Amino acid sequence: MPDGLRPRYLTVHLHNVLCGYLCEAGRTTRFVPGEAFRGDAGRPTLSLSLTIPGNEALTATILANPFHPALYNTHGELPPYFAGLLPEGELRRRLEATRHHPDDRDDFGVLAAAGEDLPGALIVRPADIDALPETVRTVGVTGGADNLEIAVVEGATEGAASVSGVQNKLALSTAHAGKRYTMPTHGRLSDLIAKLPARNDDSQIFNEYVSMQLAQAAGVAVAPCKPQPLATIDVPGLAEALGADLHFLAVDRFDREPGGRVHAEDGCQVLTRMPSRKYAGNDAYVAIVRLLERLSVRGIEDVRQFFMRQAVNTLIGNSDAHLKNFSFLYRNGTMPELSPAYDIVSVAALSGFAAFGQNVAIDGLQRKQTLETYRDFAREAKIAERIALAAVKDAVTLARERWPALLDTLPTPPAMRTVVLERLETLPLARLARR
Repeated sequence: MPDGLRPRYLTVHLHNVLCGYLCEAGRTTRFVPGEAFRGDAGRPTLSLSLTIPGNEALTATILANPFHPALYNTHGELPPYFAGLLPEGELRRRLEATRHHPDDRDDFGVLAAAGEDLPGALIVRPADIDALPETVRTVGVTGGADNLEIAVVEGATEGAASVSGVQNKLALSTAHAGKRYTMPTHGRLSDLIAKLPARNDDSQIFNEYVSMQLAQAAGVAVAPCKPQPLATIDVPGLAEALGADLHFLAVDRFDREPGGRVHAEDGCQVLTRMPSRKYAGNDAYVAIVRLLERLSVRGIEDVRQFFMRQAVNTLIGNSDAHLKNFSFLYRNGTMPELSPAYDIVSVAALSGFAAFGQNVAIDGLQRKQTLETYRDFAREAKIAERIALAAVKDAVTLARERWPALLDTLPTPPAMRTVVLERLETLPLARLARR
């Protein structure tokens, strides 16, 4: 054990259930399940990467292996489920700035900074060192050594919340809908995600708003959202820094309800993938659909929603529908359902799109899609072809019927209107409605 190693520990609760402990030392991090959580066949689902409802044998195999990739990571990174809770970009920097000790500005410390308001129903707090079970010390990171000085992790910052992703955003509480939004305080949870505009340019805000309305018109269940004046965010200097007359996109959090938190996880977390691996091939999406077909409380309707959403992404020019943009909700605590859609953007209409290498490549594939593309996907996922193809046809038909008028009545950026209409006229997939 290296000299000067100072282990850190966090408790991991799902609602009021102790799931286990997150342990870090020497840039190695491990999740150690609590004994009661491990032995409870009726446990709530923390992540499908860790526990599989109805398959206790596989769950036991995962939870008993301290080196399982769902539980263990190195190089200062958290295990995949926990890594997926972290923000990126400006929000990450804001959370780092709340940490007083430099050691707590890494992934482990940033998670603790937002530990009271994380995505889903997870709550992470500094562990009571005196109450640590011996198994946590030995199986965690100390290697059984009992002479190590354990570091005290700084707890959550008041008002701090984590929202995963790269886009500049804030997690806010609604003080007066449409008039005032604040940082969460005094134990109040955030209930809204504020997507912030670029400096002096809110065109992407309206692109996303219109995209979400178009998706809804084509039959996709979406998270409610609405552009709001930036000046309604009660954060000193924010409107002045970005542009006083601009708007942000206020998106209702589907993992928050009047009664409190609803647990959720995104596709990367479900599939034990680090956030950096959010772009994936067909195999990953096949796995998502098969999980929905097998486990979702909404059954085949969630499968239909998946296919409708993918068809809409193609028609609208959204080449950024990666795994982190598909989430599972656990309203009953155990079994998943597909969350409402979010982060739908006409990427093809954004300024500078031609330089977005990966998105341009994905867009090229979307432009070649036909009904056979979805038929092949359904076969690979072992989904009845008639269900998948009916969902795609329904979405395409509704899009062609409704989108042209909506593009005129909604606050559509001119470039977006041109791009979407062109796709409706020229894409092979769009021709389905004319057959």
